[in-house]
Order: sequence, then structure tokens, then C-alpha cells
Amino acid sequence: MYANIDKLAGLMRLNSNIYRCSQVYLDRNLAKFNLSMGTYPYLLVLKRLPGISQNYISRELSVDKAMSARTIKKLIDEGYIRKEENKDDIRAYKLYITEKAQTIIPEILKIVHEWIDMIVPKDEADNKEIIETAITFLEQVLDNSRKYKCCCNDKTKGVHNNE
Repeated sequence: MYANIDKLAGLMRLNSNIYRCSQVYLDRNLAKFNLSMGTYPYLLVLKRLPGISQNYISRELSVDKAMSARTIKKLIDEGYIRKEENKDDIRAYKLYITEKAQTIIPEILKIVHEWIDMIVPKDEADNKEIIETAITFLEQVLDNSRKYKCCCNDKTKGVHNNE
């Protein structure tokens, strides 16, 4: 069991480094929209799920409610999101992207896809099976980590669409 511990620790380090490199690239390229790696996913989720609540988007993006509140306020101030009163629940608002957000989403997706094209080896046909295996493995690791609430906070809830 422990024979692969160094490889698994290396995998966690690699995953962390890939995330940080991605953050630098995306933050730099999304700055022209006053967006970042932490803000653009809200627009994509709201495009896919218009009218959801702040609590729902927090679960969908696996972030805490306070982070969502700050990010949503910033996106409202930037003119990318609008909120409407929820007639069924006066404590919650329905969130929608604006026309301004709608017009930049294709450019956001282009930036994200350009980054993926730069970092993923070009021989995609050979890598498809490897990628699918890696994703399945990482999903299992995440599911296992959720079992240990003392070691893992609630940010990891709802990472997958099936939750």
C-alpha cells in the first residue's frame, strides 16, 4: 500500500503546480475583462444554469458562501451578473448573466481552450484513454477524501455535477 506513496505525493504536487500555472496564465489573460480564474467560472455556471441562487452556485463551484458572496458582488459591480428577487424565497435571489457577460463568454472559452491546447500533449488520440483513466482515478481520490471530514472541509462538496 505504501509503495506508491512517493508517486501519489508527487501526483498531488504536480496537480498543485498545474493549478498554479493555470491560475497565472488565466489571470493574466482574463485581466482585460477584470476577471480571474476564480471569477470566470461563475459566468459559465450561470450561462448553463440561469436563475440559480447564490447557495446553489457555491455548491456547484465547491466554494464557501462567503467567497461566492464576494465574487458575485464583484461580478454585479462589473456588470456581468444581475440578480432578481426570488418570489418563492424572499431570502434568496435568482442570478443571471448580463448581455455584457454573454458577449465575452466566447472569448473566455477561447482563452481557456488555448491554455489547454498549450499544456496537453498534442497527440490527443493516444492520450484520450490516459486522460479518462486519470480523471476516474482523481474522482475516486476526491470521493475518498470526502469520507474524512476532519481532514477535508466542505469546499469539496458538490465538485461533480451529480451531487
